Amino acid sequence: MLHMLDSPRSLPMILERDARPKEDLTGRDRLVSNVLFSWAAHSVFIVSGFIMPRMIDRRLGQDLLGVWDFAWSLVSYFQLVRAAIGSSVNRYVAKYWAAGDASSLNRLVSSATLMLGLGGLLVMGLSVIAFMMLPQWFGHRLGENAREAQWVVLFLGASLGVQISFSAFNGVLTGCHQWGLHNINTSGWYAATVTAMIVALLLGCQLRALALINLVGEVLSSLRRIVLAYRVCPGLQVRPSLICWSTIKDLFYFGGKTLIPSISNLLLNQTSSVLILAYINPAALALYSRPRALIHHAAVLVNKMAMVLSPTASSLHSVGDMKEVRELVVKSTWYTLYLSLPLVLMLVVFGGPIVQVWMGPGYRPGLVCAVLAIGYLPYMVQLPTLNILAGLNAHGRPGVARLITSIVSVGLNILVLGFLKWGLVGTALAVTVPLSILNLVDIPRVMSRRVGLTVRQYYLSAWVEPVVCMLPFTACLVSARLVFHARPLLGLVVATLVGSVVLAVIYWRRVLPQRVRRKVLDVIQSGRRSAWGLISGR
Repeated sequence: MLHMLDSPRSLPMILERDARPKEDLTGRDRLVSNVLFSWAAHSVFIVSGFIMPRMIDRRLGQDLLGVWDFAWSLVSYFQLVRAAIGSSVNRYVAKYWAAGDASSLNRLVSSATLMLGLGGLLVMGLSVIAFMMLPQWFGHRLGENAREAQWVVLFLGASLGVQISFSAFNGVLTGCHQWGLHNINTSGWYAATVTAMIVALLLGCQLRALALINLVGEVLSSLRRIVLAYRVCPGLQVRPSLICWSTIKDLFYFGGKTLIPSISNLLLNQTSSVLILAYINPAALALYSRPRALIHHAAVLVNKMAMVLSPTASSLHSVGDMKEVRELVVKSTWYTLYLSLPLVLMLVVFGGPIVQVWMGPGYRPGLVCAVLAIGYLPYMVQLPTLNILAGLNAHGRPGVARLITSIVSVGLNILVLGFLKWGLVGTALAVTVPLSILNLVDIPRVMSRRVGLTVRQYYLSAWVEPVVCMLPFTACLVSARLVFHARPLLGLVVATLVGSVVLAVIYWRRVLPQRVRRKVLDVIQSGRRSAWGLISGR
């Protein structure tokens, strides 16, 4: 695979300082545009995340929707094979890109491509094993859907194997701060894949056809990603002769610390899904997965902003600018609260009606949506901090703490499902209570020591204002729910309209920078002058 990626021509050095003397290689000048590109791209995933589950439920039934959710949860464990090397590539490409070190960058990408390629092959082998063993593992719960689940697991696992094999080129794009290209490629191919899935469902195809379409889409997306990586990094060379075992060691050392949070996320989310299927049934998993999907989309919006901070923090750290890093921590948390609080509050108050409008009257999540939303808020708020710590190569201890927290959650899940019989609400509590304690107490302490900021300063400067400013919006939601208690859908509409006006005022006065407000006012004033000119005939 490495031989095929050889560049046959002599390429220029990665960084020609004379040709680009004023370019900001830390990525600070692209933070806002990168975040906007990420959000725009993720809108494709949000839209498809609402369409696909409903179509699968309507065309194939709630049980098969649960099988689809279960298959994704199962193959997600194979991501551990990646050993978080992808995040290592992101971090070190940003570091070498900022320093103009072409030779180190090429050694890094060549070494990472080898290891990730081997990891992808291993994932495909594990997918075959899962295909053969699935009836023995979960046949009693899957019942007549066991055969369909086998093929879905096989094709989804192969898709993950392809993704892992070429994920080093993701790190090249993001490490060079080209999040726009990365997101356009990913979301564009995903949109095409989802469109093909919808057509397949309309034609009466089963789940295995959807999984096969996903595999084809991943192959095409990965091939395009390679082309883009060579385009944005003109001196990129991937050769067997550049593979360096000391570089591989560094990748595993850094990635090992990033792998721990990945294991934590798997235990926290995917293991919960497997336990629900093991103790209850696929239909219950489909019901639980819908409110969790809403929380997931909110968290991903935050994480899209947070992910661009890791290479920037790495670049700032490489030039010794810790003052900028501290400012980055406070500002990113402040903006994250303004972004996540309205979403969480809406799900707490109106999560149940939203799920019913989306999926139909057969989906009544009860308190599950509110419990998940409240419990995941501290996690979402700390995503920027965790990404900044990763950029500083200081994410080891938080990763261990998250792993311990996830193990506790798994134990609590087994307790509430297997012995206490608390059902889905018990699962939501088992997942979120330990997670909230970790992100409210331990992560701020680690961050404060690393960047020279006290915990008190952090909470006062980043948390207090957004929380206080959201009180009027909270009052609108609660009032609408109480007034329209018997007609929650009407209450949702009223709360959305009134709450949007309240949020617009808050964001205009407190969130938007002065220069942005000035530009908006200039545009409005220019429009008024143009309209007056048309009316007066000038």
